[in-house]
Amino acid sequence: MNDTPVVRWGPLRLDVEIGVEGTVVLMTVLVVALDRGIEDFVVAGQVVLGPLIAAFAAHAFATSLARRARHDLPPPTRAELRQVRRHSAQFLLLGVLPLLVVVVGGVSGLYDPVTAIDAVIWLGLAFLVAIGGIAGWRAGRRWTGALRGAVGAGVLGLVVLLLRLVLEH
Repeated sequence: MNDTPVVRWGPLRLDVEIGVEGTVVLMTVLVVALDRGIEDFVVAGQVVLGPLIAAFAAHAFATSLARRARHDLPPPTRAELRQVRRHSAQFLLLGVLPLLVVVVGGVSGLYDPVTAIDAVIWLGLAFLVAIGGIAGWRAGRRWTGALRGAVGAGVLGLVVLLLRLVLEH
């Protein structure tokens, strides 16, 4: 896991793959949930937390299982398993801002749950563009790489938004 591409934000080293995968999964679940209907802020919070908790558990389990299945490596130590859980916990970090949007809406009454989820989807698209740009920049191609990364990640996010259009019609 030390060789995974990361974006540094203060002391945090965020895995680009987890950032993109988790955001796309969350956006997709939210798009489908919007099509089914969001009754209140509690449901909105559950729809945000559910896929991220599942992705965290699946990633931690799959990483540990893959390590155990390799015959050329000894079984992982407790410290390595803790590192796997810590690394996988980045899926849970992806839920902080979306949950904040939901909680602020629920407490303040400034917007309804559907508007909160819609805002989270657009924030997800913005996050994908940002992380794509940062990763493209870090790939060593500077401005052209940043632009390519941002556009590529933005297109991925737009594919999810197209799913929303398909579901609505």
